[in-house]
Amino acid sequence: MNFDAGTWWLALLLLGGLTGGFWFLLKRTVFERVDKLERSVGESVKKGDYDKDMKEVREDIEKIKANYITKEDFFREQAKTDRKLDRIMDILLEMKGDKKG
Repeated sequence: MNFDAGTWWLALLLLGGLTGGFWFLLKRTVFERVDKLERSVGESVKKGDYDKDMKEVREDIEKIKANYITKEDFFREQAKTDRKLDRIMDILLEMKGDKKG
């Protein structure tokens, strides 16, 4: 099958038209929806409200830091309590006379 130069131009023109039409439909449907969502998200949160909320969150974090212990402190205190309980058990066993040593 042999095509002449006019046929190639027609094929390229048709392909370009189809590509342009596809791009136009894509832009009109998908990209418009994305732009509309972006605008609605931008309108839903005002900067003043965002700053106020962030300040409250930071204050809450500071309160938590001040009023609660860290995981390491908890384990350290738990180990102290365990040692005290072990000592109490040793004393009780000595009083009963069951402890050897």
